[in-house]
Amino acid sequence: MAIRKSHSSTTKGGKGRAVTKYKPPHFDKEPRTKYYGVQCCLAIFEGRKSDIKRVFVSHDNEEVFDHVLNWAHRRNVPYRIVSDEELARVSSTEHHEGVCLEARPLELLTPAALVRKVSDLQRGVLLLLEGVENPHNVGAILRTACFFGVDGVLLQSKNITNLSGAACRIAEGAAEHLPIAFTQDYGPTFAALKQRGFSFVATTPHQARSIYSVKWPNKFVLMFGTEGTGLSEAALELADLRVVVPRVGPLESLNVSAAVSSILTESRREAIVKGHIRRVKMADESKG
Repeated sequence: MAIRKSHSSTTKGGKGRAVTKYKPPHFDKEPRTKYYGVQCCLAIFEGRKSDIKRVFVSHDNEEVFDHVLNWAHRRNVPYRIVSDEELARVSSTEHHEGVCLEARPLELLTPAALVRKVSDLQRGVLLLLEGVENPHNVGAILRTACFFGVDGVLLQSKNITNLSGAACRIAEGAAEHLPIAFTQDYGPTFAALKQRGFSFVATTPHQARSIYSVKWPNKFVLMFGTEGTGLSEAALELADLRVVVPRVGPLESLNVSAAVSSILTESRREAIVKGHIRRVKMADESKG
């Protein structure tokens, strides 16, 4: 492992450990998000390292992030190797996985830009999350959406306008690969998508068909609401099709992230089997 010398003045901390004195530079006035989680931070470094403003790595993860620390040293980006306790304080969570990056917030698309991005698709799937704001649900859904090659995610919310560090950690790097947009009113976006041939599929237990018995459109928007209230009447009225995951056990409903996974699995199955969309092979499959 490469040996780095601190580029900042230091003092002796607990147990004689050197602690970097950090003086906030001018860019500290810029908006920042604290990102944490190994896969999340590695994806940020690979995709938009120029957004990174500070790096914190635990002693146990120093080897994993050696290339990041070397980059930070060369670019004069402040970095520190810290204890898990200090990392929890810096990241404001116990679930940091041994790393925290302070970086500019992920640049999201506008709804209009998302529409333009998918305008020429012959086949495609978008997700609408109506009022889904829990970061663990959002993150899990983004991870699933990325796995299934979803073409974009539209998040409707009146309370949040960006992705939190917690959501990005749960997404395991997926947020860096997906086209994502926030909106308060998806009406104009849906009108534009309708003009471009997209159908709208509502997930609801009311007057809905089983996901195993429907013919999936070539281009469609899957709409999901919150676990408590489901989709709004406005969303249901826009739907060309209503679908439900058939229940065979005593529980009444699925967590919204589990519902997304179940429905994407079925809705993408036919397209994958018929070769309409390309399946990405795992490394061990390629060797065979």
